[in-house]
Amino acid sequence: MITISDQLALQPITLEDQSDLFELMQRIYPPAYSHFWEDQGHWYLNSQYNSENLKKELHEKGSYYYFVRFRESALNREYKIIGILKIIENCTYPEQPDTLSFKVHRIYLDTTIQGKGVGKQLMMYAEKRAQETKHNLIWLDAMDQHPQAMSFYNKLGFSKGGVQSLDFQLLHDIYRPMWYLYKHL
Repeated sequence: MITISDQLALQPITLEDQSDLFELMQRIYPPAYSHFWEDQGHWYLNSQYNSENLKKELHEKGSYYYFVRFRESALNREYKIIGILKIIENCTYPEQPDTLSFKVHRIYLDTTIQGKGVGKQLMMYAEKRAQETKHNLIWLDAMDQHPQAMSFYNKLGFSKGGVQSLDFQLLHDIYRPMWYLYKHL
């Protein structure tokens, strides 16, 4: 387990955790994203969090996949799994392919945890790790129609790069634009 603060830790995800990961994502993904999808996000959850895809993602070079564990106070010994974080070292940023880049690939948190500084702590951890591993840039993808996320990353110093269009068949057209967000380190 990686300790980020008195209240926050990361637990590496293994293939044996697939059912727990799937169950977690069935709980935390729909409140924020179900309206983006014709099927409320079932296809996305089934395609991204099945055993085969998890196995593929766990074997990606430079990829680190974690459960985010949180406890209300240092006095409370019990951590609760409240989300996921996936980071990828040496992941080319499409708009600056010659820059050594670090990607925050997935960061999903339970909506009940919003406003407690967890997202900021995770992004600070990712940035610190990127710097420690000598990366010059940190980047991620963010959906255009998720203004809360866009504002959050802007406050952390990320800039908009180009925009791509997601080609998932069941995604409503208005939610297809996905921005590259980046920050030089």
